[in-house]
Amino acid sequence: MNSRLRTALALLAGLVLLGLSLYGVDLGAVRRHLARAKPLLLCAGALLYLVAYFVRSLRWRLILRPVERVSVGEAYAMLMAGYFLNYVVPVRAGEVAKSFFLKRLKGTAIARSLPTVFVDKLLELLSIVLILVMVPVLSIQLEGSLAGLIYVVSSVFVAALVLLVFAFRNQEGTTRFLCRLFAWLPGRIYAKLSDWMRLFVEGMAVARENLRVLPFLLGLTALAVVVDASYFFLMFKAFAFDLAFPRVLFGYTLLTLSYILPTPPAQIGYNELVVGLIFAGGLAAGVVTRDEVLAVVIVAHALTGLLITVVGLGSFWSMGIRLSESFRRKVGVVSAVDEAGEGPRPTAPLAGDEP
Repeated sequence: MNSRLRTALALLAGLVLLGLSLYGVDLGAVRRHLARAKPLLLCAGALLYLVAYFVRSLRWRLILRPVERVSVGEAYAMLMAGYFLNYVVPVRAGEVAKSFFLKRLKGTAIARSLPTVFVDKLLELLSIVLILVMVPVLSIQLEGSLAGLIYVVSSVFVAALVLLVFAFRNQEGTTRFLCRLFAWLPGRIYAKLSDWMRLFVEGMAVARENLRVLPFLLGLTALAVVVDASYFFLMFKAFAFDLAFPRVLFGYTLLTLSYILPTPPAQIGYNELVVGLIFAGGLAAGVVTRDEVLAVVIVAHALTGLLITVVGLGSFWSMGIRLSESFRRKVGVVSAVDEAGEGPRPTAPLAGDEP
């Protein structure tokens, strides 16, 4: 499937999700809510939104230190450019792109830096622990779509954690396991991917090297989660909707965790549907209505979309990297590694593989 058709289908899926989120909603009430938004609180929320990403860039910079040293500004630019690609491309291309940016700016091998991105995402997923702890504290009923979303995110977190532990204990066995997951690929692609997998698993040692700074990494993760929730709390406050901060913390953290799943370009329809399911569908049922939640998410979506676009494009400019060049790398890890010319070409099958 070519990229244009894939993007068109993703946009169509987003429009379907948007239609589902609008079904049964009083649009007149939504317009009335939108008219009373307080600009000052919206601006304060926008600032907190950018601060949360800045905190995440500090975390990734700390994880990256054993591999490559970058300035605070470089880390923030690479992170925001990657998030911009995640925002506009219907796959999680921005994660691989951060390693591509490092390759261009510092000459760092993609297979060396990509494990740092994996560790960073694992720390991001760690906030699922907060979600699970808050379920009994807030007396939240785990049922329907809310429960399904939590189970999916929890499963991804556990799988990533297990992969990290096995990579520590048995690098060769972990490499063989990962390669067999892709054994169905054509031989030439599989050979290149097998070699990359070995380099990736060896690079997982970056997590071991970061154990001494783990308290700082956990502290930055917690700070990012709280600042993120504060941004969304101000979004509700801007409309004079009275929703307790712990519930906003729970709901918005769950929303950000759900971004591990593929989303339509610009998250069209996805944010509106998922935020509605989380807040109006169960978390704050009886406190805020679907009309009120939709008004909040429409403004928040437009505001964050503008911020990601402006700051993301500005980050590309500051790095001196053309946006079109990054889009050509969005096809995935194999193409990025191949085009960068990294890693020796395997001359024999991995140990334990059939010849």
